[in-house]
Order: sequence, then structure tokens, then C-alpha cells
Amino acid sequence: MSSQRNQGGIVRIKELAMHVKHKVNLLGVVLEFSIPRKSQGTDYVCVLKIVDDSQQSPELLVNIFTSSIDQLPRVLSPRDLILLKNVMIKKHQAELSAVFYKDSSSFALFDGNSGSNLLPYQSSPQRFEITEAEERRINVLRQWCVGFEFSSGSNDYLLSLKDISEHRYFDLVCKVFHVSYDDSKGLWMLFVWDGTDVPPLSIPGKLEDEEHNPLPLHIESSPLDLETLRNFFPVGTVLRVSTDRSYENFGRYFTATGKWVRIRNMSCQVSSGMWHGLLQSSSKIRLFSDNDNVVWDYMRERISGGHGHMPIWTDPSSQFLTEVDWVNVASVTLMKIATQLQGNVRCCCIVRVVSIHPFQAEHYSSPNGSSEYTMKLTLEDPTARIHALLCGKEWVRFQLG
Repeated sequence: MSSQRNQGGIVRIKELAMHVKHKVNLLGVVLEFSIPRKSQGTDYVCVLKIVDDSQQSPELLVNIFTSSIDQLPRVLSPRDLILLKNVMIKKHQAELSAVFYKDSSSFALFDGNSGSNLLPYQSSPQRFEITEAEERRINVLRQWCVGFEFSSGSNDYLLSLKDISEHRYFDLVCKVFHVSYDDSKGLWMLFVWDGTDVPPLSIPGKLEDEEHNPLPLHIESSPLDLETLRNFFPVGTVLRVSTDRSYENFGRYFTATGKWVRIRNMSCQVSSGMWHGLLQSSSKIRLFSDNDNVVWDYMRERISGGHGHMPIWTDPSSQFLTEVDWVNVASVTLMKIATQLQGNVRCCCIVRVVSIHPFQAEHYSSPNGSSEYTMKLTLEDPTARIHALLCGKEWVRFQLG
């Protein structure tokens, strides 16, 4: 027990094997957390993974149970610290873990930046006092964090959006652009981006289905407002990721909007020819700072990969790629057209035509009784799906092409 006395009552993670079935105090850097949710019983639960300067692998699992969801910790930033008091150390097979009990344990969360004050930004409802020895230990751990490169997690299940497939569980490193609640579906939805393009999909149905059952333009029930869409990058897919129904308060407690994260244990399915991500009840979030190496690697892949506004899956030599006779025209994506271009602007965009209405020439109609005919196309690239109208000379040119 001498180490506990030396650290002001705090046991280092490396020494926890000597404290199995005992309650101890811990201080660690929070690397990963689950979203607060209802447990299978009457409590609320979240799971943390923490490390300290004595041990970074394996990371210590901490299960936290409280009687109210508001009492669970909400980690705000990468490398924030948590002080846990009176938590039970357990051992299952060879793995150690800590359990936080709602009646006897307590916690406090601190900014992990060196030089920050020693006031917790969140703590348990119970009276929480910090000793001078604990303050010194917090400062030591903050200073250690400055020069330490933390793990981004195992690569065993890590995929990019360009490599996803249906019904496969995987991890995704991405930036969370937006989170909103879909009233019609009763689910929270994340809008995430990793700089790559999702694989193109086969479109179900027949051309004649478009009149009575048109393809949707987006997964969400209502389109996002233009101001929100303008915050998305104009290249790369922004994947829609729906939460499990156990996350009824997801948006209220999700603290990673606008940040780079690793989402652990998610999956994808296909809906109306579009990729749709799914969070599981067991999914977890690992926060990154904008300066972490893993973030730079993802940004560098898109910026220096040579694709620019071209879809990653595009083969310029393909016989199925239709060319236009315009020269010196800027190459853009559908997202850029929808959010940034205004007025009568000529541009070039590589798209797939996923539906046409009407689909038979004899049904082409003139909307105002004139001699001009109109055809509606549904266009798709990795960034968006939009409608486009061909009228008059454009319609004739398209027919001849």
C-alpha cells in the first residue's frame, strides 16, 4: 500500500493487480467512452477506458453506474482527466477492471491541458473534496500528457468509408460535422466524414418506379438547412449514422460534434441505394485532437491523394464515362453545386444518373404547353444526390448524345 500513500491515496493503474476485490482511488486520462444510456436494469451506465503514466496498455475499463443519466460523466475533450474515488477493482480471467457504484463511489472530471485550473468541470452530486496531494498528482499527469502520443486504438477492425460493406462491424476514424434528431424516425443521427468516398451501389427497382415511388435524396426524413450543409466539406462522403434506440438522450450527452473521433463497433446497411451507418448499444467513442497524427494522416490522404473533386472510384479511361465538349470548366462535386455555387455558373461534375422521369420518350411533357420538353434526372456522386431538369436545347442535346 505504500504506492497509494505516495500518490495521496491514488493507486497507479500498473499496481491494481495488488488491489483486486478492494476499493481504491484512481486518476487517469480518458481515452474512450460510451454514450450514457439505460442499463438492462434500473440504473444508467457508461463505460470508460483510461490510462496513466504507469500503464498505457492494456487500457483500464471502468464501468460506471448511477441512478440518473445526468450523474454520468460527460467527457468534453481529448486527454481530459478523471479522478475516481472508492471504486472496486475486479478481475475477470486475466483482465482487470474498475466498477463505480452509485451509492459509494464518486468522480470528478478535469481539463487535461497543462496550466488549467484545478476545478473540476463536472463531479458527482456527492460532496467532492480534492486534497493537495491529489492536486499535485493532477498536475504531474497533465504535464506527462504534453509530450506523450496516445494510441488511436487497434487497427484490427478499422476501415475507411471507401472500404465499407453491409452487415459488417467495424471502427471508423472520422470528423463529426453535425448531430440532429429525426422526429419522424425517433432517432438521433450523426453526419460523419473521413475524406474518402463510399463505394457506388446498385439502385433497386425499375425506371418506371420513379413516377410513383421516387428515390429519396437523403437518408434523413427532412433535408438539412443550407447553413448546416455549408459546414460540410465539398469532397468525400458525409455518412449518415443513426443511433440505437437505447440512446434516447444521445444529442444531449454527445460532446464530440465538430471533433475527430474513432467510433468503435458500428455497422452499415443500404437504404434506397444509399449507405446508412448504425451505432450499436455497445459502440464507443475515442476523441482525437486536430493535431493528432491519425487526423493528419486522414486529411493528407484526401488532400494529397490526387483525386481532388473526382470520385475516388472513378476510372478516367472507362468506356462508361460520358465526356462533355466544354473546356476550361471547373471540376466540382454535387455538394459544392448545392451549397456554394450561385447564379448561372458552368461547371463539370462526374455523376451517376440513378433515375429518369419520365423514362419513355413519348411521355416527355411540356410543363407550360410550349414546344419545350422537360426531363427530370436524379444525379448522384459520393457527396450528394440531387434533382436536375433538362429543358429545351439541353434536352435535345442530351437525346442526341
